[in-house]
Amino acid sequence: MQPKSVMFVCQGNICRSPLAQALFENRLEKRGIARRYRVDSTGVSSYHAGESSDRRMRETAARRGVRVDHRARAVTRRDLEEFDLILAMDRDNYSILRRKAHGDEQRDKIRMFRDFDPISNGEIDVPDPWYGGIQGFEQVYGIVERTCEALIDHLEDQPPT
Repeated sequence: MQPKSVMFVCQGNICRSPLAQALFENRLEKRGIARRYRVDSTGVSSYHAGESSDRRMRETAARRGVRVDHRARAVTRRDLEEFDLILAMDRDNYSILRRKAHGDEQRDKIRMFRDFDPISNGEIDVPDPWYGGIQGFEQVYGIVERTCEALIDHLEDQPPT
């Protein structure tokens, strides 16, 4: 059976999407199912390509025992072809991804990350913590953590492909 492939996408791939990747991988490991998945994260822009994840995000995650160790990169045409599920962190990311996609098959793989948030209360964006201070990073961590847990539950309930 081929691993399910999941990609998380934000603006620059230095805050939200690398956190989602790290938390998702952490939770897969804890459940003993990491081998069933291929996971990555990217940004819709390349202006942070090659940079480490934001220090504040790394520190927020580290306080909870999660290591965010990622170098930013931009989403590629190949990513859109190869990944089974591509999750956008906000509406702008979603729109850009949909424009980059070639055909309905690729567009159908693109979803909003918070579609899987069990308590989103209608909010669909994961806020960008870049300008929000440490409270913004704490808030984003909480959103991403619970959504990753629910996403894994959802994916594990799906029949194998």
